[in-house]
Amino acid sequence: MKQNVPVFFACDENYVPYLDVAIISIIKHASKDNNYEIIILKSNITKESQKKLLKHSKDNITIRFFDVKEMLKPIKKQLPNVFYYGLAAYFRLFIETAFPQYDKAIYLDCDIIALTDIAKLYETDLGDNLVGAVYEQNTSRNPMFTNYVRDIIGIQPHTYFNSGVMVMNLKEFRNFKVQEKFIHMLTTYNFDSLAPDQEYLNVICHDRVKYLPTGWNKHSFPEAPEGPLNLCHFALSNKPWHYKDTINGEYFWEYAKCSEFYDELLAQLNGFTEEDRRRDYEGFMQIVEGIQKIQYSENTFRKVWFNN
Repeated sequence: MKQNVPVFFACDENYVPYLDVAIISIIKHASKDNNYEIIILKSNITKESQKKLLKHSKDNITIRFFDVKEMLKPIKKQLPNVFYYGLAAYFRLFIETAFPQYDKAIYLDCDIIALTDIAKLYETDLGDNLVGAVYEQNTSRNPMFTNYVRDIIGIQPHTYFNSGVMVMNLKEFRNFKVQEKFIHMLTTYNFDSLAPDQEYLNVICHDRVKYLPTGWNKHSFPEAPEGPLNLCHFALSNKPWHYKDTINGEYFWEYAKCSEFYDELLAQLNGFTEEDRRRDYEGFMQIVEGIQKIQYSENTFRKVWFNN
């Protein structure tokens, strides 16, 4: 019997072209010995875009969409949008209840490229850990973020993981009531934070994380990956469709050439202006200002949650 490999993405219309390339890369390395179920947690994706993504379906590749807006309605007003993080960032926290048929699944951000069979990631032995993930590489490179994780979130920086690539132990999510804890924390405290979806997961899953080598979630930094380079993640502003010198960006364009969105992506790259670069820099400065502001807040994870 073939192994079923459920793979979740969260996406809106703006990110469809990048999701398309990510799916192409996954299919390129998919084994005929597995069935791959790609579930797109969608927000405002047009019918036309959905049709383009569905064209990738084949014998052992199924693609479907799931609109979670209805599920989020009761607490939507309490879900803060911080900086450029939209509502879609929270969808991963509702997989455990929306998909009771799965005891385990992969969650991926749209700005990734797979360089090997994603089933190898799915096969990670999690034991009773809640997630398998890679530590946040930006935290270890930047003292400002290192201090933020330690002094404001309240956990050790080397244990802070990136939630853009995860193997989720959904059976243990349900046993531990991760979604229930998240909603309680959000509606009771609504902590001041920079990346709320990632930080809530880090706090809730603290001490129950299987850490994976960086080769499974390699950000665009010059350091060599730990182990083989299995998956590139173009996190933050390091987008190959904006910057021609993005580290590992060549892998993105290798698969982008096979996408219906190739011309659109190429136009984005060639049309990215100095003004756009300035806006990227201003976005980074917003994060810096956000850290400076939050450090004086009395409503942080460290001051409220870990001191309870």
